[in-house]
This record gives sequence, structure tokens and C-alpha cells, in this order.
Amino acid sequence: MSEKQTQRIWLTAITLSIIIASVYLFMITRTTLWDRDEPRFARASIEMIQTRNYLVPSFNGQLWADKPILVYWLMSLSISLFGNNEFACRFWAAIGTVISCLITFAIGKKVMGARQGLWAMIILASSVMILVIGTAATADAITLPFILGAMAVFISGLTNGFRYYQVILIGVLTGFGMLAKGPIGALPFPVMIITVWLLGKDYKEFIKNSFLILVSLSIGIIIFLCWAIPADRATDGRFLAVFIGRHVISRAFEPMGHHGGDFLLYLPYYLPVIIGGFFPWIIFLPGAIYAVAVRKLCQRECRITLLTWVISIFIIMTFAATKLPHYIIFIWPPLALLAAGGIVEFQENLLSKRDEKWLHRGNWLFVPFGLTVGSALIIAPFFLKITNLFVPAIICGIILLFMTLLAAYRVHRNQVVSASKTLLFGIVLFHIPYIFGILPVIEDIKVTPSMAKTINEMVPIDVPVAVYEYKEPSLNYYLGRNLQELWDQEGVVAWVRQKNPAVLVIPDDEYEKIERVYGTLPGRLLYSREGIDYSEGKRVKLLALLFGQE
Repeated sequence: MSEKQTQRIWLTAITLSIIIASVYLFMITRTTLWDRDEPRFARASIEMIQTRNYLVPSFNGQLWADKPILVYWLMSLSISLFGNNEFACRFWAAIGTVISCLITFAIGKKVMGARQGLWAMIILASSVMILVIGTAATADAITLPFILGAMAVFISGLTNGFRYYQVILIGVLTGFGMLAKGPIGALPFPVMIITVWLLGKDYKEFIKNSFLILVSLSIGIIIFLCWAIPADRATDGRFLAVFIGRHVISRAFEPMGHHGGDFLLYLPYYLPVIIGGFFPWIIFLPGAIYAVAVRKLCQRECRITLLTWVISIFIIMTFAATKLPHYIIFIWPPLALLAAGGIVEFQENLLSKRDEKWLHRGNWLFVPFGLTVGSALIIAPFFLKITNLFVPAIICGIILLFMTLLAAYRVHRNQVVSASKTLLFGIVLFHIPYIFGILPVIEDIKVTPSMAKTINEMVPIDVPVAVYEYKEPSLNYYLGRNLQELWDQEGVVAWVRQKNPAVLVIPDDEYEKIERVYGTLPGRLLYSREGIDYSEGKRVKLLALLFGQE
């Protein structure tokens, strides 16, 4: 490939990245923060700025050991630059997604070809799961580019032999990945070890490459410990005890927060996650995986690396007791590369009858999901009875149904490129009524943001606020103050009978229960808001009452 062609390809990739960045940076402004993870990260970052404690994160004034420090450092920086708002909190997720797309392109270009790389970055950016994490103020989209970067350097080393600077670079990227999300940042290493074992020509080569990979891992661990040890000492050993003991070991062996359960029941958990999260491009995966199996898609090193990447992480996360959809987000880039390779492969080669069968089998996964979700969008407004949801939900449903049927028909006719364009255009078209219709409606039924705004307008910032039976961290974030959590009815009564001004936030039905037992409480209603507590999946009428003031 000539230098001019290389420049043109990279210019195309950068142009696509700018488009992706523009879309994601626009999308992150369209909603308030979603409970519960987003406001926890955001509030912890705000407290970091306020306390100037950049060593140990806190939430609601207490030690917060849920995630390592890098996410809070980055969020505190963007909040300082752009102000305390949703854009600042989600900024790095959008940027991380764009970088991940570019790295995916670079990997695809190296192991498959430029066209495959371009298709891979488009597929990655427009898959459902990436659209979710890339617009959320959480650690996933920030961690992904470090993990991907380590894999990109590893793949380069596989081709030309590992150099010392590559070993160091993998270690540095791993270290930052671990600073973003703990041991998840080290997930490339089982992939690397298994890959060099499968590709090794002899035992000595495997030992050598494994040693270099372990050196990289050691560098990453040292970088992580450069922060973790001082943080643990600053908290008298509490940080690592909570982080490692509860959020690493316990998550691996015991389901947390109802995210897991009976092993046999949850063993196939991630299969539907892939079908839904990789939608709509799931349609090409069966054909692409078959092409890999019959050694058509790319060279041996590429095939083994991609399959090891997907299968090993899938198995590791399946055997972890706690399960959440985004835990396997690391396999989305290789899935995008497989789908992209399949698109180009099916376009350029005459398909055998067996190739066609596996291509068509993608419809078995794609069509049921697309028709189910499209139909649900059309039917749901008749049951949810949410004001103004009817029109945008039905439009979104119709677009999804039409896209599903048209893409499935074109795949059945082996019109792979036309089907790909249908999917891309359909996803873009779907997001127009979704962003400008459905999201504003959902904002109207959120309870916390308007509740917090009213309290802040009517009550001085030094007046304490307590909550009972409503534990959504978005209230901490949008109030901008620490909350006193009350655990029983006696605690509520003691709180409201204090002489100094104090605010109580409580669901209406819980307040009625307390008054039936203790009589009318001497409070003044500040604000009442009815909506949906989507974290709990139920309707709620939330009250804010002021006590201790004549």
C-alpha cells in the first residue's frame, strides 16, 4: 500500500472518529444522570474537588472503595473545566469510546485490512452496548481504550516479535486500566498467555513470550500499587480491605446486588447479553464465526487471537458469580472485527452453499430480537400511560421493525453490503425520535432532579437533609450535599422533632404509615413529585418536607 493510500485511509478513520465524537458528545447532554452508578461517580468526583483529597475517593462523606482512582481524577478535571453538569461527568466516556473505535480500526487494518478496520469502528460505535456505556458517567468506556491499547501492542508484537518498549507499553496501559477498574484492567493477560501458547512453534518460544507478558503484568501491578498502597495507608487499611475483599473477591464468588444467582441458571447469562448488546450487528456473527472456523476470514494469527479474545473472556466472566451486562464489554471490539471481516469477506468472495447457510443463520438471532423490541415499543405506551410517550415510541418501533425485516431480507438474498447500510441507516434514524422524543418524556417522569432543584432554591445549603426509603444517589448529586440516611420509623420521628431546621425526603406512602403510628408530624411541604423510580421499577410519589422551623 502506497504512502498516499495509507494517508487517505487514516484520514477517513479520523473523519469517522470526529463524526462519532460529535454524536456521542451531543448524546451525553440529552439526559440527567441515571441512578445508580452515574451519580455515585459524579458525586465522588465533586467531593474530591471540594475536599481536595485526590488520594482516596469518598461518597456522601464516607470512604468510597467501589472503584480505583483514575475515573475520579478524570471526572474532577472535566468538572473543573466545564462545570458541574452532565456533559462534564460523561465527557471522558465519550472520548474513551472514540479512542476505542480508533484503536479497533488500527487492529483491524493490521490483521485484516483497511476496509475491515473502517467497518469495525462503525460497528463498534453503533452497537447497543457501546452506545450505552459511551454515554454514561461510569468506568467502563474509560477502561476500554487502555485494555484495547494493550491488545493492539500485543498483536503488533506477535507479528514482528516483542520488543522491550512494547513490553513496557503494555504494562503502562495495563496499569492505567487497573487504576480505572481494578483487576478488570488486567483481563488482556489471560488472552495473551493463551494466544502465545496456541501460536507457539515450540516450548522455548512460549516460555519466552509468557515471561515478557508477565513482566508487562508486573509493571501494570506496580503502577496500580503506586496509588493503592498510599491510599490504603491513608485509610488505615480499610480501602484495600473493602475494594479487594468486597468488590473483587466477593463479586467473583458471591452474587452482589441480586446480579447473579444459581450457577446453572445463570450459566448462559451472557448469550442474550451479546444478542441484545451487539444488536444490530449480531446478524453477521454466525457467518463470520463460521468463516473463521473454516480458515477463510484472516490469517492464522488473527483467527486464533480473535477467538481466544472472545472465548476466554466470555468463560472467565461467566464463571464469576456476580453478573452484569457490561462485564463482558471487553469482547465487543473483537466481535466488531469478526463482523466487519465477515461483511467484507461475503462481499468479495463467491459463497458456497454452506457459507450461505451460516450467513442466513444470523437472522435466527437478529430477527426475533428486533421484532420483539420493535413490537414492545409500539405496544408499551398503551400500558405505561406515560404522557407524550405514545408518538415517539411508536415511531421508534416502526423504524426498528422495518429495519429488521429489510436487513433480514437482504441477508437472505446475500446482499451483505446493502444489509449493512440498512442497519447503519436504521440505527441513525431510530435515534432521532429516541433522542428528541423518548428521552425528554423519560426526563419528565424522573423524580430526583426537580426535587433537588426545588430544595436548593427554598432551603439554605447548610440545612441538613435526610432520606428514608429512597436511596437514589442522584439525590446526593443534584442536591450537592451529603445526606443523612434514616433506617427506621423511630429515626424519622427523632429527625423531624429536632429544633433546628431540617429537611426530610420520603415517599408519600411511607410518610402516611409513620403518621398513622405517631400522629401528624409538624412539617411543611416544600415539594411533591410523582414519577417512576426506575431503579426499583415502580411508581413513587416523593415528598420533601421542612421541619424545625416556625
